[in-house]
Amino acid sequence: MRELSAAIGLASILALGCAHGQDLKAAQACTGLSDDASRLSCYDAAFGVAKSPTAQQPGVRKTDAQAKFGDNGQIHPDRKADLPKSLNAQVQEVTPLATGLYRLTLDNGQVWRTTEADWALVFKANDTITITRMVLGGYEISLAGKNRTVSAKRIN
Repeated sequence: MRELSAAIGLASILALGCAHGQDLKAAQACTGLSDDASRLSCYDAAFGVAKSPTAQQPGVRKTDAQAKFGDNGQIHPDRKADLPKSLNAQVQEVTPLATGLYRLTLDNGQVWRTTEADWALVFKANDTITITRMVLGGYEISLAGKNRTVSAKRIN
């Protein structure tokens, strides 16, 4: 039984390696880049991740408070910033993740990931959402027209 499990594991690894060999080679080339933005762009290109439409539009401006919303002081060093309690945004891109979770790219360039699933909430491009900062920390996302929320965190 142990030998069969090992053989199945090895076969899975080899199949994954063959399927993604080119991606991995391209990603390995990115490790030598010292600039964070360049390295991220390299990884995005290697794995075929599309950039946010607003990130490519120089005319789109966001306020400093909106830019900092959701980062818990991790993205920007100014933890005492007067941040809004909630933020309304339009979803530009939706990436379904495992077990009913989503990665949402917003019209303001922010990227959020839901951290709990609710099968009654299905996010789609062009949906209007509200992200609310909770009193004891953390964030919730609600979909316009729905009385349900899921917890989320900002990833970019």
